Amino acid sequence: MQDTLAPALLRHFGKATDTPGAFERLLGAELLSDVVFVDQSPIGKTARSNPASFVGAWDTLREIFANAPLSKQRGYTASKFSFNSGDGRCPTCGGSGFEHVEMQFLSDVYLRCPDCDGKRYRPEILEITIERQGAEMCVAGQGAEMGSDPNSGYRRAPKPGSPTEWGSDPTSAVSVKTQTTRHLNVADVLNLTVSEAAQLFKDDRDVLRALQPIIDVGLDYVKLGQPVPTLSGGEAQRLKLAGFLAEAAKSIAASRQALARRGVLFMFDEPTTGLHFDDIAKLMRALRKLQDAGHSLLVIEHNLDVIRAADWLIDLGPEGGDAGGEVVAYGTPEEVMLHASSHTALALRDYAAHMGVVHEVRDFSNSKLLKKELLAHVLPALEAKNSIQIINAREHNLKGLSVNIPRGKFTVVTGVSGSGKSTLAFDILFNEGQRRYLESLNAYARSIVQPAGRPEVDAVYGIPPTVAIEQRLSRGGRKSTVGTTTEVWHFLRLLFVKLGTQHCIHDGTPVAPQTPDSIAAQLMKNFRGQHIGLLAPLVMNRKGVYTELAEWARPRGFTHLRVDGHFLPTTAFPRLDRFKEHTIELPVFSLDITPANEAQLRAALSRTLEHGKGVVHVLSGLDGLSQAMQAGASTAGIGRLSVFSTLRACPVCSTSYAELDPRLFSYNSKHGWCPDCVGTGVKLSKEQRQVFDDSVRDDDS
Repeated sequence: MQDTLAPALLRHFGKATDTPGAFERLLGAELLSDVVFVDQSPIGKTARSNPASFVGAWDTLREIFANAPLSKQRGYTASKFSFNSGDGRCPTCGGSGFEHVEMQFLSDVYLRCPDCDGKRYRPEILEITIERQGAEMCVAGQGAEMGSDPNSGYRRAPKPGSPTEWGSDPTSAVSVKTQTTRHLNVADVLNLTVSEAAQLFKDDRDVLRALQPIIDVGLDYVKLGQPVPTLSGGEAQRLKLAGFLAEAAKSIAASRQALARRGVLFMFDEPTTGLHFDDIAKLMRALRKLQDAGHSLLVIEHNLDVIRAADWLIDLGPEGGDAGGEVVAYGTPEEVMLHASSHTALALRDYAAHMGVVHEVRDFSNSKLLKKELLAHVLPALEAKNSIQIINAREHNLKGLSVNIPRGKFTVVTGVSGSGKSTLAFDILFNEGQRRYLESLNAYARSIVQPAGRPEVDAVYGIPPTVAIEQRLSRGGRKSTVGTTTEVWHFLRLLFVKLGTQHCIHDGTPVAPQTPDSIAAQLMKNFRGQHIGLLAPLVMNRKGVYTELAEWARPRGFTHLRVDGHFLPTTAFPRLDRFKEHTIELPVFSLDITPANEAQLRAALSRTLEHGKGVVHVLSGLDGLSQAMQAGASTAGIGRLSVFSTLRACPVCSTSYAELDPRLFSYNSKHGWCPDCVGTGVKLSKEQRQVFDDSVRDDDS
């Protein structure tokens, strides 16, 4: 299904896909309108994506907040309550509620936003509230003792034998529902679970219609604002199903009749994995809703309840691996259950027997049975299950050696010098284990790490991932140390970046944040009477092609990007060298620094800091820049660049500093090494420096 049918159908409908497996013909695709493969892959990578926005419920909720009295008084529209765009979201975290901390070679960390405390919005937006009625259970009756919490709404059970014991008086314990009014802002709504939101918005038909599919697939416990990257694979798959159910609900006309159109083929890969039996029942009801909407379902599944509920079964086998790949049986579950040699049929009969139903088996004369030649491929792998089996090794001086090495045991290979010990251990066992691991990587990774050649051996079974500890000091070069070999230094570099205190290089004062007003005052003082350009750094010394940045900037009115000092147009943006580090800046505004333009400067500075995430690059000395751009000449040597940061600046001399990078603490990187010794710690000649640094010019001394 994954390698042949899905790619073939996707290609039929003109969608990008992998090359499908070999097949003769594809029939019946014209009866479908589309094909969707629903797997357990993550839905998205941004923390702003959540279940409410995925099924379209958040659009309706934003309209409800926009119609609140205070919103109308302030002139707020639905866009004010968007956490994906607009000026209503928190400017620090961009509406995600978390700050993304890049940890380089470790997993990235998400910290709660210190400005909005994870609520995603500015304080003025959180002042907008709506009222909703919620039900609360309580117990009331004569003489009942209340709980220790007067607001809990529950009564403590009286002592046995007391006059107020429950049951002694018909009115002593009566369960009633009380309606409570709740005032909710957007952050409160995002913090609701789906079931809580369905209860509070039960009178809002559009909201309930969007949330009902999430309830149908058994995800009523997730919160509306839960980031989708935190969902498990099974939850992500069910949320995708909820999205399709929401689309199917929109296609139903007011008469409750399905619109006449060709259905979609939905493919699912084991959707019941990890689900409770009650959740499986909910999932089956949701799948039936898709079917009732005119769609078709194709499911890979081992759950017997799902198999029994299918309209049609296709059983492949008869065994796994080389002994499989054939259609053993097909038909309704009742027909397949009577097959004599099908493992699925046997499981269905056993399941039915436990349910009190006995089926009589029919013998199929044309049924597929295991052949001896198929068993010949399976048995060697079974025998090697608990041992590493080497068959007929002829590498170097080994003469048709066959040996079994038990797994989980302490095995010693001994013999006189030159007897083939290293050939057996390293050239066969280690190289074959590494080669098989590298074959599991993609083609790009294999092109970088060249695998060892295949050894002269007929077969190696049961080999696990291998590690070789040889009699050599290190595989590193001249600058390799104990810290780099054990990789401790990589973690220490990251520790200095994340927890270290940066000091000014001029006066030693600890670096601290500064305000945009302070930067504006410095610009008015240092560049008075000059024409300057304000640029927002988007990429700093990173590898990649970055064509998406030009596609992002072009519709927003930005005509150029400054790439490695060159001003390049966003239209027909060239493809950059993906293996070279690039610095890309966004030219936001240029103006003359005069007292009359101070207001314009502050507005442009605020916009530039927003795009540069607290950092602005100021380009001065722009004489000849416009002429060079018009003539298509290089602009790399024009202008002087100054960096100003609201995050890191010296409070004494106002010198700004760029964000710290672990490469600054590496003596193997040009960003951090001493330019004279190139990170070796010794004085080098020009020829010696060129061995480590390919950027050394011929005119360098």
